[in-house]
Amino acid sequence: MPTHNFAIAMIAEEHQKALVKSLLVSFGDRGDNQWRFTENEAEADVVVVDLDLYAQRLPLKNAKFGSLVVSYAAQMPPSPPSPFLMTKPVRGREFVKLLERLEDVFKADDEDEFAQTQRRIVL
Repeated sequence: MPTHNFAIAMIAEEHQKALVKSLLVSFGDRGDNQWRFTENEAEADVVVVDLDLYAQRLPLKNAKFGSLVVSYAAQMPPSPPSPFLMTKPVRGREFVKLLERLEDVFKADDEDEFAQTQRRIVL
């Protein structure tokens, strides 16, 4: 079975990035799916945006086309800009569930209606 490599970037404060980096050390090796952190949004498959800092305007000009966006906030707004959500402070179980959802979207074939819907909500 081939290995799939995915990169996560984060637009957030340094202590939030450190938390996600530590979760990736613990849960990033998922057998045939390997997750890593990158500081460069241009090479990330997933960009996590701290909505507490950037609620008015998402700073995604450097992200690559096709990146999935994850909303990250202490409290989610009534209509978050992304169907992928993570609440502060992120916990291991929530983080693993998010990785599973993201993997499903990345690995789904083009016949999958759910994946097509999720892929439309990207950069």
